[in-house]
Amino acid sequence: MSCWTALPSCPTGSTPARPETRHSGLRPRAGLVSAGCRGRGDREDFMVRRVHFILLGTLAGLAFWLLSDLPLELRQSRAFLAVAVLSLSFFGGALAMLGELGLRRALLSAAVIAVPLAGLSALKSLGFTDVGQMLDSSHVPVALAVAGLLPVPFAIAIGLGGRAGWSNYRVLFLESWNIVVRYAGAWLFVAVVWLVLWLLAALLDLVGIDALSVLLGRAPVVWILSGAVLGLALAVVTEMSDMVSPYLLLRLLRLLLPLVLLVEIVFVAVLPLRGLAHLFGQFSVVGILISTALASISLVTIAVDQDDEEAVHGPLLAWAGRGLALLLSVLAVLVIWGLVLRVREYGWTPVRVTGAALAAVIAGYALCYAGAVLSGRGWMRRIRRANVAMALATLALAVLWLTPLISPEAISARAQLGRFAEGKIAVEQLPLWEMSHDWGLPGQRALASLRAQAAEPGQELLADWLAQLDRAENRWDFERYARPDVAGRAVALRDAITVLPAGETMPTALLNEIARLGADDWAAGCATRTPAGHPGCVLVIDDFVPARPGREALLLRLDGVLALHETGESWRSARAVWLGDGVPPDGAAMIDSLYAAGGAPVATELRALPLGSQQLTVLP
Repeated sequence: MSCWTALPSCPTGSTPARPETRHSGLRPRAGLVSAGCRGRGDREDFMVRRVHFILLGTLAGLAFWLLSDLPLELRQSRAFLAVAVLSLSFFGGALAMLGELGLRRALLSAAVIAVPLAGLSALKSLGFTDVGQMLDSSHVPVALAVAGLLPVPFAIAIGLGGRAGWSNYRVLFLESWNIVVRYAGAWLFVAVVWLVLWLLAALLDLVGIDALSVLLGRAPVVWILSGAVLGLALAVVTEMSDMVSPYLLLRLLRLLLPLVLLVEIVFVAVLPLRGLAHLFGQFSVVGILISTALASISLVTIAVDQDDEEAVHGPLLAWAGRGLALLLSVLAVLVIWGLVLRVREYGWTPVRVTGAALAAVIAGYALCYAGAVLSGRGWMRRIRRANVAMALATLALAVLWLTPLISPEAISARAQLGRFAEGKIAVEQLPLWEMSHDWGLPGQRALASLRAQAAEPGQELLADWLAQLDRAENRWDFERYARPDVAGRAVALRDAITVLPAGETMPTALLNEIARLGADDWAAGCATRTPAGHPGCVLVIDDFVPARPGREALLLRLDGVLALHETGESWRSARAVWLGDGVPPDGAAMIDSLYAAGGAPVATELRALPLGSQQLTVLP
């Protein structure tokens, strides 16, 4: 018997069709004749489908070019956000569903997903001062992505199987992975096309023809051409679904099951020896645990595959899948415990609220997986049902996250204000910068409450911190004063430094800068008196350089001199310059000479301090 199977003879005008495999994940294509031949009509159907993909990709590129070409003021508006989310979700979903549902149903399904998502994005933005602040948060873009991506496989399943199709796990599993593989392959082709085009343009540039380079440098060409090429690539990979399928990737990922299980077993075995205190004393340990748990969920899902026939069968991989499913409960408990410790010590923040939501999702998977495995035979089938239920629960959580019902910023602001009111945290531990710039309108309301409290008697320290918050130009500018060592140093130096001329007061920003540049022993050094009985630290504030905006300050200490310059509402270090002949006096003699001369600057080529045979001034 021959090892080769002859292709069936085909009618005139037909060509042998590539056999469809059961791994393609798609229903048999209409138009394939029973003899396995592809007629002229089938080829025409493929060409029409390609045209649909290309047109849809071109329209997507045109839409995104028009959006990117709008003025900056419009691109920062909430209306722009809604249109951008609508465009991204609509075109992305339509291109993903076009190969399975056809043009009309793909467009309708994409619109059903994209329109509510755009409305939710606009609704969520109302809780922030501007769109940029919302997008800078880590949780809102993730919720938008989940709410935009998860419905797509369900829409395909319903489109293929009717209302009952939403629970067809085989279709849900295959279409989810098909979308990943097809988009990855299509974007890879887009990158290759652009590489080739730029090489060709460079080749023409060598002979003085720059038309192609100029054309490729135009924004409309970049957007529209990229969209058209993406559509063409998606059409081709969809047609070649028997060759471009996720099965190779899934088979390779299965091989990680024993390795991940072994590492998790070692981790759980060693954990009692090291102790939980050691574990949660490390930075970002909860993030590592969450990532590991999500990876375990993915690997278990890959192990059970679309059905029992395609699932892992070897004892090693099968038991590794069971083990990961059971150990997920341990990871879930550790994630929850780590969050509890962090919240108990530092309070709620939007990141921790997001972590709590992820912990709830992981705990849901862990309970379902543990119950499925411990129930005995048929555990893979039960895990598949659990995956559908948890996917819908995660989608519901993402939708709620985009409504005012769940606001991590509001939860965090209330919690931090409560901790401060109860005396659990000091002023310097308040997340003032985050409230002002990251936590949206709830953060602004929390700051308004703190400002009202700062106006009350005995709240001078809170008022100082709020004033520094208002003066800070950026996060770094504020956080360098927010360190506990700097804050405590500033409090100690406030009463230790004598300010001249008499009646002059030391600005808070200047005090904070001195504290930041100084050391912990400066306050003790300032308490030491000079031989003449003068203070050990003298700060002279004056306009030493009239030609330069802002005042200058010279801090004379027993151990040296510190020069500073006023820039707006902040102070920065400057350079102290000695004028005159001889060796500059030491710290004590310097301070005594200043008091002997009246303690005020004198006029020279520059205004300077008279210190005997020397003069001390500031140069920018």
